[in-house]
Amino acid sequence: MATFLHLSDLHAVSRGDLCSGVLDTRAILIGVIDRLIERGEALGPLDAVLVTGDVSEDGSPDSYDFARAQLERFELPIYVVPGNHDARKPMQKAFSGLDIMPVDGLIDWADTVGDTRVIGLDTLVEGQGGGRLRVESLNFLERELFGSDGPVVVMLHHPPFGTGIDFMDVIGLENHSDLAEILAVHSGDITVLAGHVHGVHIGRVGGHVAMTAPGLCSGFALDRRPVAPVGFFSGPTGCAVLETGKSGIWSAVSLDATEGPYSF
Repeated sequence: MATFLHLSDLHAVSRGDLCSGVLDTRAILIGVIDRLIERGEALGPLDAVLVTGDVSEDGSPDSYDFARAQLERFELPIYVVPGNHDARKPMQKAFSGLDIMPVDGLIDWADTVGDTRVIGLDTLVEGQGGGRLRVESLNFLERELFGSDGPVVVMLHHPPFGTGIDFMDVIGLENHSDLAEILAVHSGDITVLAGHVHGVHIGRVGGHVAMTAPGLCSGFALDRRPVAPVGFFSGPTGCAVLETGKSGIWSAVSLDATEGPYSF
């Protein structure tokens, strides 16, 4: 068993900038990590932090240096994959000290945490919002799955299913069927984690459960109308905790301001 903190969509910016001209994502990230550290005992012992992409909003070196410095406050191993807002070279440079981080090329990697194999896949197509798994990434996944006999967590940014939010689905994972085909061959304990859509959506890919984390800095409304407005909201925001093994439970954690607890 292993227990992970699942974060996604930090959208860190350079010093003095605002994300989309609205959100101070640097201040948001500092506040989020403050609260999560304070709630450490409530969340239970954690083995690592998983970040499913969009670490940066603008791909700038300053944004990555800031994000890494904040993530290191958890004093836990950090595992990251790129999202559509990320840039490979600056991301690889900023996280170069991590054993998993390739020096160049696609950011595909695998490592073992406790009894759990964690596999990171690169879906970034620089210059566009949608994602794609290259043949190299799919082959890498296939090799790793055949070599694993315990719980497996597969991390990627773009969800391997549609959410019904049209403006996000059109920039989803274009070849999710290729991923499903590989996963369907394996009957073992596989959990797929994604981000991108700034909300909780749970589905299946290749017969295995897949879920998207809430956004750390903003939320997208579930509006399935073709005429739904395109844009984001200041919330709900959150993250999640995943416990692998028999329970395989993934629990969403709200990061929005609340009052309580009140007695029943």
